[in-house]
Amino acid sequence: MFGLIAISSRLVRCAFPAVRTVRFSCDAHDKSQPTENELSDAQYERLSTETLDKFAEVFDMLGEQYDLGDAYDVLHDYGVLKVEFGSPVGTYIINRQAPNKQLWLSSPLSGPKRYDFLINKGKWIYKHDGTALHNLLNKEISDIVGHPVEFPEK
Repeated sequence: MFGLIAISSRLVRCAFPAVRTVRFSCDAHDKSQPTENELSDAQYERLSTETLDKFAEVFDMLGEQYDLGDAYDVLHDYGVLKVEFGSPVGTYIINRQAPNKQLWLSSPLSGPKRYDFLINKGKWIYKHDGTALHNLLNKEISDIVGHPVEFPEK
């Protein structure tokens, strides 16, 4: 059986018993245009790429400065930064999520997190607890390496 849908103004009626009425709201804000606190697509592209490039440089430098073992490896390609510390630490993955304009972190120590770039703070922030991505990496990687490590804010 086919359902009949009649669209009138902002009301949709459907012949299926489970769905009677659906209301649509008209949003005055054009979602394709970023607000003052949101990144444009071009800003996200630039900031996320620069951040991953700078983080990759720090991880590469760590491998040159410290003996992190044969398993230590840094791969950075196509918006994904993968850092393998080997056992018992594991693997860090930081990747771009362009549809959400986020950077996603998978940490073997603190788990997965999704970071948004907050323009007013100028940092990638995990909104659930307010932690900046670079601060979390500073702490975790410093603990792993046994020496202070500084990641750039963006």
